Amino acid sequence: MLKSFRFLFLLFPLLLPVLGLGGCSGTPTRHLASDVAMIKAGDTSRDEVLKLMGEPDSKRMLNADTEEWVYYEESRSTLQGTPLVGDAFDSDGYTMVLITFDKDIVKTCHYRGYDEDEFDWQDDYSWQEIKK
Repeated sequence: MLKSFRFLFLLFPLLLPVLGLGGCSGTPTRHLASDVAMIKAGDTSRDEVLKLMGEPDSKRMLNADTEEWVYYEESRSTLQGTPLVGDAFDSDGYTMVLITFDKDIVKTCHYRGYDEDEFDWQDDYSWQEIKK
């Protein structure tokens, strides 16, 4: 009996770092909904957006004075947070922020959120049935 307790005391310090790392994620979490609330069209500059939101996930020039930035964030499901097997599960949806700049000032700022089951209505074909 005493030997089994001694074994646990030896094993516990080795398992503690492994268990502790399970809760750590490798990428920081963005909170697009709260971050985008601080951006005001016609007032916020490009530099302020970079400070608030960081680098965008994509950029494109619409014309010589207008640029569009897109921020994208996947809504991770509870099962995706499972260590080792979380990547095998699909996300719950995603959120997106679309910011348009006129020169260096925000012209428009749109926030959109999409749920995984948002378009499930398309699978219900009863509304498309044609009665003869």
